[in-house]
Amino acid sequence: MASQTTCIEHKISSKQFAKLAENHGTPFFLYDADAINGRIRLILDSFEHLVKVFYAVKANPNLELLRSVRDTADGLDISSGGELEQSVLAGFNMANLSFAGPAKKTEELVLAIERGVGCISIESIRELIEAVEIAKQVGVKASITIRINPLLMVRSFGMKMGGKPIQFGIDEESLSPVLKIIQENTKYLDFQGIHIYAGSQCFDVSGIVAGVENILRIADEIEAGTGLICKKINLGGGFGVSHGDQNHELDIEALAKKLVPILREFHSASAVEREIIFELGRFLTADAGIYVTRVISSKESRGKTFFMVDGGLHHHLAAAGLFGTALRSNYPTHNLSRPEAPLICCSMAGPSCNPTDLLGIDIKLPRPEHGDLIGILKSGSYGFTASPLLFLGRQTPTELILHDGKIVLGRRSRTIIDFN
Repeated sequence: MASQTTCIEHKISSKQFAKLAENHGTPFFLYDADAINGRIRLILDSFEHLVKVFYAVKANPNLELLRSVRDTADGLDISSGGELEQSVLAGFNMANLSFAGPAKKTEELVLAIERGVGCISIESIRELIEAVEIAKQVGVKASITIRINPLLMVRSFGMKMGGKPIQFGIDEESLSPVLKIIQENTKYLDFQGIHIYAGSQCFDVSGIVAGVENILRIADEIEAGTGLICKKINLGGGFGVSHGDQNHELDIEALAKKLVPILREFHSASAVEREIIFELGRFLTADAGIYVTRVISSKESRGKTFFMVDGGLHHHLAAAGLFGTALRSNYPTHNLSRPEAPLICCSMAGPSCNPTDLLGIDIKLPRPEHGDLIGILKSGSYGFTASPLLFLGRQTPTELILHDGKIVLGRRSRTIIDFN
């Protein structure tokens, strides 16, 4: 189905992009927090507020962006002590954080327990035993969920994170000793429920539904077998959204039509109040960002036209096809300075000595001239912080935030010397 947000390029004029480039230099990222908030509200409304939406910080941890979604998102999914501290700075309530990750350090567990993180997602017996010991020492109960690696593999997920040997969570068939430890340590553990993340990039409604039904089944079986209550059930996320020109994404309306009756029945059959959570990152942010770079040079090479730009894989590894994808696809790329120019087939090359430093291969683009601004759309997720920023020793890109119709500085550019 078509994208359910408004593309940031349509909100900003060519003159405005030119002014931003003049004021902040190039390259820069611009994120539309208003579109992200709209996306969150879309999920909440579509599912009739039977679910909560936690924003996955890993997708885009910019501090100003987190502050901009604070009043809309129900909480945050974090993966490190650093993201925990970023969440504190952004003003989020620690009770509304879910802390996942298969290699939490002792100091991270101490920090999470002392700060009162609402859900520490336990991924191994080691983490569980350590959480008990830390709770004893600091005199604060550890609020935990158990992350489970389900037996069921949902094959429609692009990246499968359940139903196979994997580093994440505790295998479903190995839960008994874990649940026993929890039952024996209620003085130190506040059991909240379960967390299952089946995979990412799922475009198939039936796949999401099958995964959710499986998670609810597991919760029922844990409660029936142990007497423990799953007050919080984290369904993970993995809603599919493409980065290519085809503009393909999971159909939220169709998913809600299937899931709302299931969720309503589950809520109504429960004697306790439940929180059912989707943790979403890429689906919320991908379409809400643009990476703007400037044409520096051009050349013809054996029948191919190349435009060299000042941005590249050092800022946007994903757009170069080198982060989290099995098959490379071009991100939508627009000439922001000369949108009406005749089309040309060309490749967009970054400044490094690496031949993979290509932001677009054989793309059709209004023919750029030297100095033109090029916009790489769908750049709101896994861009700045998922890239080798110090590679080449070039300045990091400025990050800008569009919020409440105003553009503000989210993060200033830094030189390699600033990191010494």
